[in-house]
Amino acid sequence: MENAEARPRVGLGDWSIWGSVFFLVSSLAATMALRGGWALLGLAYVAAWASLMSPTAVHSLKRRRFWFFLVSVTVISVLAMGGEETVAIAGLNLSKVGLSAGFGMAVRATTIILATTAFARTASIGGLSALFARLGVTEIGFLLGIAVNLVPLIQRTASSALVAMQLRGGFRRKRLEAVKRLVVTILVNTLRHSEDIVCAAEARAFGGAPPSVEPVALTRADRVLMIASVVFYGVVVLLQVATA
Repeated sequence: MENAEARPRVGLGDWSIWGSVFFLVSSLAATMALRGGWALLGLAYVAAWASLMSPTAVHSLKRRRFWFFLVSVTVISVLAMGGEETVAIAGLNLSKVGLSAGFGMAVRATTIILATTAFARTASIGGLSALFARLGVTEIGFLLGIAVNLVPLIQRTASSALVAMQLRGGFRRKRLEAVKRLVVTILVNTLRHSEDIVCAAEARAFGGAPPSVEPVALTRADRVLMIASVVFYGVVVLLQVATA
């Protein structure tokens, strides 16, 4: 019932659910607080920690579709926003305001994607259940854990099904029909995995008498992450304010 990559071991030791939640919350807060080049520095910091928490979390940076999405966001912003100040790129006069806004949105989108992917690959169902059980809402933690746990599964299923259909020439003819089959394959595999999790929970008497909740202790890796993040973001925010 646990995430396959829950509590992964790295040079710092084990990660607990506290480290995963703190990383997600601090990364999202950074996307709202940092601007311009400081946001890019924050992205580099998030990418470094995401690769430590789960090396596969940064695999999206290697995909052409991901970069196409970022370029599209930037281009749309440039075209949608006007402005008197322009900058010449490849013979085109582009709005500085639109270019800056598009770049900022692309950086924030990348930061959010990396943070949520790392969280989804490290947060276990048991960890989230224990965390919410301390608030008296074990079921919410369990459901949230399932939802988070399914994100990597959906990604793997979609990738495998897409490659299999491409090898069989599924998109050469009747593309709409091929897309329908792809969606059905992903949906069926997701429901099957969800059913396995529910059966495992029922076998462990989940939903019966209130379980005894053991405290979730901070690990050495969690402490290093929290201290480093507080120091890093604190310094960056102060520098951003001082140079504004």
